[in-house]
Amino acid sequence: MIRAAKAVLKAYVVAELIRSGGLMYSILSMSFWMILFILPIALFAPPGLDRSVVAGYAFTAILVFMSYSIASWDWGYEIRWLMRTNILEYVIASGRSIFILYLGIIPMSLLWLGTMLVAVYALLAALMAPPLLQIEDPLLLVYSLILLAIVLFGHAMFLGGSTIGLGTSGPVVEIITWILPLATGGLVPLSRMPPQVASFALLTPYSYPAELVRHYLIGTPTIMPAWELFIYGTLYTVLFMFLGILYFKYEFRKMLREGVKTIGMY
Repeated sequence: MIRAAKAVLKAYVVAELIRSGGLMYSILSMSFWMILFILPIALFAPPGLDRSVVAGYAFTAILVFMSYSIASWDWGYEIRWLMRTNILEYVIASGRSIFILYLGIIPMSLLWLGTMLVAVYALLAALMAPPLLQIEDPLLLVYSLILLAIVLFGHAMFLGGSTIGLGTSGPVVEIITWILPLATGGLVPLSRMPPQVASFALLTPYSYPAELVRHYLIGTPTIMPAWELFIYGTLYTVLFMFLGILYFKYEFRKMLREGVKTIGMY
């Protein structure tokens, strides 16, 4: 299993970094895109508010947004790429688990995310001010990031399962992929949202990791005590991940019986 995961990682490194220069082009394109994201924040931020604080909010918002982008495009839609290139049949014929591929993809995704966060930090420092990061408890911050990773993996499993079952992501999963993460505290602290929206956000697993990461990274106030966020967040995120894996396996077994669906563009 480890050798297979290393082979996948090596293949992605060679294809993305060496042959196509994918990482370099991704950094350039994402940097321009982030400038468009950052400039309105810099231009319309309240005049009396510390620019470093504004930059910190922008940094965490981009961190969460990019994390869900990776979960959607690198992990969730990986299954669509395998189906379109007819590689999925070879994976099935080999008798190996489909999850071995993710062991090779995840390090590449983390490398891309880390590189982009460095670029985003530099852009914020140049356009606004260095983001004010207030890391008071590194261990709790790491645990918050682990909860975020668990939600991301469950998110990818629902997206991948929908792609297997429908040949496309489907409207329901599109809502889960983009609208829910952003509407449940991905970009804005729950304490700054209308009470009705914040109450709805707390019913989803997406809100808890984003709220905790923001709290332990830049010190924003939370909508409830942090220990309650950890308890509910742990229960919600773990349950969400297991449901995602079960759904993915269900659609995968159904595909083995009925055959591979024709892949749509969306």
